[in-house]
Amino acid sequence: MDIRHIRYFLEISRQGSISKAAKVLQMTQPPLSAALKNLEDELGVKLLERTARGIVPTRAGELLLQKGTRLVDETDQLARELSRQGKGLSGSLHLAVILPFAWAYLPRVLARFGDLSPNADVTLTDVQSATVIEGIRSGSLDIAIVATGAPAKLRTMYQEDMVIEPISKLSLSAVLPNRFKDSPKSVGLADLMEETWLLPAPTIRVPGITELMVDYWLEQGLSLPRMKSVTSLQTTLPLVAADMGISIMPPEIQQIAKTTVVTRHVDPPLPPLHVVAMWSSQRALTEVASKFVEVLLGPRAKRSP
Repeated sequence: MDIRHIRYFLEISRQGSISKAAKVLQMTQPPLSAALKNLEDELGVKLLERTARGIVPTRAGELLLQKGTRLVDETDQLARELSRQGKGLSGSLHLAVILPFAWAYLPRVLARFGDLSPNADVTLTDVQSATVIEGIRSGSLDIAIVATGAPAKLRTMYQEDMVIEPISKLSLSAVLPNRFKDSPKSVGLADLMEETWLLPAPTIRVPGITELMVDYWLEQGLSLPRMKSVTSLQTTLPLVAADMGISIMPPEIQQIAKTTVVTRHVDPPLPPLHVVAMWSSQRALTEVASKFVEVLLGPRAKRSP
């Protein structure tokens, strides 16, 4: 059955007149009558009959009126959904995002994206750096937003199958227990070298904050301090609050931790973390993921592969 012919039948049934239906459909009466006859011939039943009240559906027509209305509505809904998805307005988006970026920047990005793609289903995952690459390669992640101390090295490592685009830089501060609450706004690096530093375990997959700090200490001509591996920011903050070590994080952490820890600038200043977006160059982004990249990168998105 041609969906157009069902639409014609429905309109004739609503209007009770072929001539009135033709006006609503903005077509002439003969082709509308021919379309109705073709539909009846195809189905082998009479769908409409003339009465004193005008043209009304037969019993078979009543069935088509009921089910045909639902079919046309579902067809129209499908067309709208496909159109929205084709324009990046709907669909699923799977993101892996580092927490500091999520706190400091992502709400603004998602708000702009939500205005453009109000029906998109966004899933945020806070994954370990070691599993990000596998997620992108397998397709379980569309885009990962990660922090690295070595963006150039990251591009070299994954130049064969990843697109890596810079987003921003994250400044870093020392995160200290409350016994430092009366210290100046800036503390000397040398004063912190006897502390235990709580840092993520190094990973060759995505060089991050620990690699950045090791390079920094060596550049300052210092021996490496005691280090203890932690798995995430969530597990680091209670340890710092309990005076079991210190760490470094974006200063925005103070908004989350409030009075349980203190943040201080370090002298000489700590190098920033580079926030980059990563996605596969071997698999085309979905329309909704492409729309997110446009929002995330702005004009640069048009020049990205």
